[in-house]
Amino acid sequence: MLKKMLLNLAMLSFLFLAFQVALVMIAEKASAFERTPQKPAIVLAAFGTTEVSAVNSILNIRDKVKAAFPDYDVHLAFTSNIIREIWHKRANDAAFKKENPNVPAELYVVKNALSVLADIQENGARLVLVQSLHVTDGEEYQDLANLVTALSKYETLKPVLKPFPWIGVGEPALGLKDGQPKYLDRAVTALAPLAEKAKASNSALVLMGHGNEHLTQKVFDKLQTALRKAYGPQVYVGTVEAAPQAEDIIAAIKATKDAPTKALLAPMMIVAGDHALNDMAGAEEDSWGSLFKAAGFETEYFLTGLGSNDSWANIYVEHLQALAPKVLAEQAKDNK
Repeated sequence: MLKKMLLNLAMLSFLFLAFQVALVMIAEKASAFERTPQKPAIVLAAFGTTEVSAVNSILNIRDKVKAAFPDYDVHLAFTSNIIREIWHKRANDAAFKKENPNVPAELYVVKNALSVLADIQENGARLVLVQSLHVTDGEEYQDLANLVTALSKYETLKPVLKPFPWIGVGEPALGLKDGQPKYLDRAVTALAPLAEKAKASNSALVLMGHGNEHLTQKVFDKLQTALRKAYGPQVYVGTVEAAPQAEDIIAAIKATKDAPTKALLAPMMIVAGDHALNDMAGAEEDSWGSLFKAAGFETEYFLTGLGSNDSWANIYVEHLQALAPKVLAEQAKDNK
């Protein structure tokens, strides 16, 4: 009898403990979907780069964002499949890691924007700001904006289970469509050191943007006009993928009165990556530098991406500061 009583007590104790564990598990599962806000997050979405020397331009933007938003988790995402694949392979390359000890560990596991957002959502509903690190409202930016819009509209039968209740995307550096005057002015100010460097050596300043053959790039024309108004006529903005290209700019410079015989070439991109190192400053005969030299110009290169320019990095901070109140308002509405 005593043995049976002890056995029953042991069974009751076990069932009570199991019940407590179940309650904890249910509570944890429920908390993942409750509308009590978790720590907010920011995702900085860049095309990416494989050039180690160019990584600091992206990290500089991240550091500026972290300083401006100390209460947010800040994540990086690379939109290029090829670039992510290269970094993932480098994760198992002991020689590469030894040669590049300062590369942040997060780059070896860098993900695309959707994967980063999924990881964030896995820990519960929270406010998420996705900031484009693109220069213009081109294909890359529009794809990112479409992704965020789709996630924001993803509905569930139970509203409490909506995965992304509070999410928004920040504008590219120069603003939407063909550029916004406010942000064009910010860009002109940020590019002052380059303009002054070119002027000091009586050089034409030639900025290489990426461009896009599918979309209008009037924004670069507007930027060129604004730069010339501030720094004089010998400023040119061209693109790799659209127009004007190097040959067009060379012809335009030579057609001006008292045309300079020197040119300072610089990337109009966040990083000085493959385009800057090869398409602009490469030794191939069709690189911009080679074409300028063949045309008789004394050519100098500025091989630093816009992301390393604090004034330019702060443009993205400004976009986030404009976005945050809008998303916060949606969150406040849901929490009433």
